[in-house]
Amino acid sequence: MSNETIITLLVALIGAFGVKEIWVIWKKKIDIKARKDESADNKLSTLYMTIIQDLKIQIQKLENKVDLLISENVELREEVSRLESVLKPNSIYSARKKKTDSSTKAE
Repeated sequence: MSNETIITLLVALIGAFGVKEIWVIWKKKIDIKARKDESADNKLSTLYMTIIQDLKIQIQKLENKVDLLISENVELREEVSRLESVLKPNSIYSARKKKTDSSTKAE
């Protein structure tokens, strides 16, 4: 085939198929790829949002637990304080009694 025949066939094919059709096919391919990328981004974004929500719930549970432990700690300190106030006079009385008992035994 000569160059003129090849050029004529090429021009005929381009004319028949059309540059516009080639562009439409190319554009569809680009759009499909963009949709796939967007879909993957949406899935990843949804996954991140789910993880963030789970972490927020866990943080809230931990904050509640810390608050509960703090209140229990305060209650226990109050209880220890009450017990100390009860035991202190008893220990003073007990120490005096031992002191008097030991002094009477020494006589």
